[in-house]
Amino acid sequence: MRSVRLLLLVLLFTTSVRAEEKTLLVSALFADSSIVGPALRFTTGDAETTEYALSLLGWTIDGEMVKHRSPRQAFLLSADITPVNAHSSDRIFVDGERAHELEYEASSYRVRAGLRLTPTERSTTDLRVAALMERVSDLADPRVVEFWDGPFVGLDVMHTWKVTRSESPFISSFDGVAISARAEVFTGQETWSRISVNQRAGRRFGKVHLRESVNAMTGKSLNVVNRFIVGGSWDVLGENAVYGSRFGEFRIARGVIASAGADYSLPRNWTAGVRASYLRSDVVHTHGFALNATKVRRTYGFNFGVAFPKEQGGDSEPVFYLGVIAPLYAKGYN
Repeated sequence: MRSVRLLLLVLLFTTSVRAEEKTLLVSALFADSSIVGPALRFTTGDAETTEYALSLLGWTIDGEMVKHRSPRQAFLLSADITPVNAHSSDRIFVDGERAHELEYEASSYRVRAGLRLTPTERSTTDLRVAALMERVSDLADPRVVEFWDGPFVGLDVMHTWKVTRSESPFISSFDGVAISARAEVFTGQETWSRISVNQRAGRRFGKVHLRESVNAMTGKSLNVVNRFIVGGSWDVLGENAVYGSRFGEFRIARGVIASAGADYSLPRNWTAGVRASYLRSDVVHTHGFALNATKVRRTYGFNFGVAFPKEQGGDSEPVFYLGVIAPLYAKGYN
């Protein structure tokens, strides 16, 4: 509740001190068979001068400023704070079951600054330096506690190439092609790194929409705190979704996720579809599928369905999921 109150106070202050060309406040709610997670995102500013964004996702408060120095270059400054349950430390799964004995206490604090280069309208590169502090306790492995005993500094580089024909963010539908790569390198008590490369594409053929994605991840000196957290059956998770699983069910040091799906448009802005995923990683090989439905009503987007995992050794219980996305306030948008 303290995080929610802080976010609302900052939103009110920001709105009162700046009268920007565009302002948008979007709310969301995501739930599956194991979690309910609210989200808020507030954006304001001018795409040609300075843009601001503030979001609350679970326990994480994230703020960002993008100051455009020219049409092809911008200065980036961001900070995110997770005072409790950072990295889903209160939700750890082993073989599809909650492992309460492995759960721990964690908080996270990060600041990043750098440049955004946009040489073409399809290509973007973010170059940022970062400072990171992780606080962990109640871990069974003292080596992990020692690993995070102190601050880290590093580099965060991300490149994206994207061609968009159309996009419906309220139901997480994308028509186009996007390829991105990200590399993070940090040094402190230890040196660790993560690299990910992902690709996604979607194409509409009349009333049928097809989608696919591939996400490859690897890293060095990764532990329960900084491993890749993947899993969940919501489309909004993008390349990190593993249909048939619960949110954040897998913590991997390296692996590949391949997903595909198809949707059919129905009357009254309904769509019905199917999704499938395959995950091959250092900790688990699994696959699953989901029966999915979406609905757009005025400015609200609804996404819900049921997912069925298939793990080595037999079937698991189905996962029911729901997502709702809606704007609470908009100014300057047509």
